[in-house]
This record gives sequence, C-alpha cells and structure tokens, in this order.
Amino acid sequence: MPEEEPITDPFLIQLLEGYTSTEAAEIQRYMKQWDAATYTSVAQSILDHAVRKGIEPLKYLRKAHNFNKKGAIRVPKTGYRGDSSAVYRKSNEYLIVRPDEYGTEKIITYGVNDD
Repeated sequence: MPEEEPITDPFLIQLLEGYTSTEAAEIQRYMKQWDAATYTSVAQSILDHAVRKGIEPLKYLRKAHNFNKKGAIRVPKTGYRGDSSAVYRKSNEYLIVRPDEYGTEKIITYGVNDD
C-alpha cells in the first residue's frame, strides 16, 4: 500500500484541525467539488467563506454539497475572469459555480440571503 503524502497546505491543516479522521475524509471528498478561484487553495477558500458566513466548515461543505439544483434558477454571470460562471438560486440559498477545464461545474461559494 502506498504511503500517504504529508499535508503541506497550511490552510488544509487548519481546515482539518479538530475533526475526526472520518470527518476529515468527508471534508476532502467535498473539496473535490470546489474551485480555488482567487484563493491560493481550495482549503483557503472554504475556510474564508465558512468563517465569513459564520458556519462551521464541515457544515458549510455539507450545505453546499446538498444544494439541490433541481428547480433552481441558473443565472449566468459575466465579468468574472472572463469565464462562464453561474449562480444557482433557490429560495434564499445560492450556489456560485464555474466550469473547470473539463467542463465540470466546480463550486466557488455557497450562501444564504437573509431577507
């Protein structure tokens, strides 16, 4: 069995801190759905967004992962680095995504509008 590479991203170390190995594995699975966008890493993006939105990071990732696009309104965004980002809106929730180099939508952020 190959040896796991040590984690060198300080943001990932911070993100996984305090979680069980099962929760850390769940976090790392969800991270594959994300794009770092303007951050140095996906972990930094998730930490920043979760903290700013006042949501514990694993809960934040679960909410974004469980966002149901069915019935959501997709609104294309323009001007964000010239790509084809889009916002999915449903009720008071939103999910901002953009395609990666393979055309797979990657999450940029998730949030809830307080109305």
